Amino acid sequence: MVKKKKQDGGGGVPEWIVTYGDMMTLLLCFFILLAAFSELKKEDEYQRVVDSIKEAFGYQGGQGQLIIDDPPLRSIIEQLDKLSLDASEHSKTSKSDIEGMEGKDVTVRKIQDGLMFTLGGHLSFAPESAELLESAKDPLRHIADLVRGRTNKIAIRGHAARKNVSADFMYEDLDDLSYYRAKAVCEFLVNECGLDRRVFSLDARGAEEPLAPRRYTAQEQAVNRRAEIILTEVLVEEISKDANFSDPNIARGESAP
Repeated sequence: MVKKKKQDGGGGVPEWIVTYGDMMTLLLCFFILLAAFSELKKEDEYQRVVDSIKEAFGYQGGQGQLIIDDPPLRSIIEQLDKLSLDASEHSKTSKSDIEGMEGKDVTVRKIQDGLMFTLGGHLSFAPESAELLESAKDPLRHIADLVRGRTNKIAIRGHAARKNVSADFMYEDLDDLSYYRAKAVCEFLVNECGLDRRVFSLDARGAEEPLAPRRYTAQEQAVNRRAEIILTEVLVEEISKDANFSDPNIARGESAP
């Protein structure tokens, strides 16, 4: 029996290694191209890369740029950044065709900002009446002692209960009634307690902010017939020409000479 000699193949490598190496090389080149494309920020640079790829593949076309549907991502981001920068550089004023007190530039700004603190409880009134009840006068005197000497603006909000008014209702509507309730509180604090009128501002809320919406009898709706006194952080000197209340003409509601 004849034995076959073992052939000496030497130190060679399998054939599949060559194919694998070519594939890995192509993948490496592909990822290098992806990384290069991601760093492009201008359209002309992107087009030069496209032209170079065309020449490498022996493209024989006419003159002009390659028409592509999708621009590079960085180019889009750059355009958005440019738009955002342009918008921030423009003045935040609107141009109006209507001539205003200070020209055609209409500016928007936030004023008289600050926290508001509600002082005391809710002051009740009789139904369809803006006359202060006797039970509300002592709390008002106590509130006057707390704010005396301050120059903070004090807002007085009048409220009414939502109801069908009677035939002898003496006000135009519930908004009008709520205003006169706020005015009655202001007049008491000014005339009876000696506070300065200029610290007050009146606000009529009508029947739109009830504390107890589902109340139907006059007694149950007493909490909705109210006035609220609110001390704000806005100072009179920020909005008044006579911050120290030193001009007697202004104190009486007259214009300064």
